[in-house]
Amino acid sequence: MFIDATVLSAMMTDEEEARAFAIRMQPATARMTSPLSAANAAILVSDILGLSPTEAGEAVRTFLQLMNIQLLAVPPRAAALATEAYQRYGQGDHRARLSLDDCMTYACARYYRQPLLSKSDRFSQTDIELA
Repeated sequence: MFIDATVLSAMMTDEEEARAFAIRMQPATARMTSPLSAANAAILVSDILGLSPTEAGEAVRTFLQLMNIQLLAVPPRAAALATEAYQRYGQGDHRARLSLDDCMTYACARYYRQPLLSKSDRFSQTDIELA
């Protein structure tokens, strides 16, 4: 399962959906995210909790360890996959309106052949498998 920044930040800030995400993650034998998603989560957590970005980044790293979520490299092939995703589902041309961050998340989930766990409903407008 590939976990995006919206889920990480929702769980770390105890948003309403946090417990539902934890339940959905429980049966996954593989849990992963990317450095981009981890950094994005740190920025979101920093804004929500009023922490410095550095403190939030440390909290994200600790959370990933506690939740057994692997931080995987963004593979070079993800650049092409993200570009293709933007062409198909990008802002303005498709009702999913994926941003660059969304396209990179899509690309990593696609590359690692994992279902995507996201808070965003944008991905339901694409062909990516959802967790």
